[in-house]
Amino acid sequence: MLNARSFTQVLCLVLASVVLLSASTTASSEFTGAYVLGAPTAAGNEIQLSISFNVANNTSSGISNATLAVHDPRAARVTYGEITGISIAAGDSVRATGFFKVPKSLHDSWQRGNTPAVSVTYNDADGNAVKAFIQFQ
Repeated sequence: MLNARSFTQVLCLVLASVVLLSASTTASSEFTGAYVLGAPTAAGNEIQLSISFNVANNTSSGISNATLAVHDPRAARVTYGEITGISIAAGDSVRATGFFKVPKSLHDSWQRGNTPAVSVTYNDADGNAVKAFIQFQ
């Protein structure tokens, strides 16, 4: 059984770990951005719409010929469309618009305040494929 002093020390360590973890997660966002949903058109259980993205490259290297892909938030391997040929200089941002067909339930979740799951895929300087998800603000 822990005495009061030991319990307080353990609690302080746990809280400090949580604060450090959340700070490092926020600071390490390679790509951040904003988005605007276009007017939706119903197509059965799906919605067709345009989405405009403003994506910032917070890395120290520029990227070229990248792909933005909209993913299912519960199954990242499922995508609903992509925008190809994106180039973003280090520390810069780019605006890109694409047309997507998504399940009505996913569009409804965006209307309730959830953000789309969108990745940036590109090859690094060594030719290795890199995929990072955009953190929307």
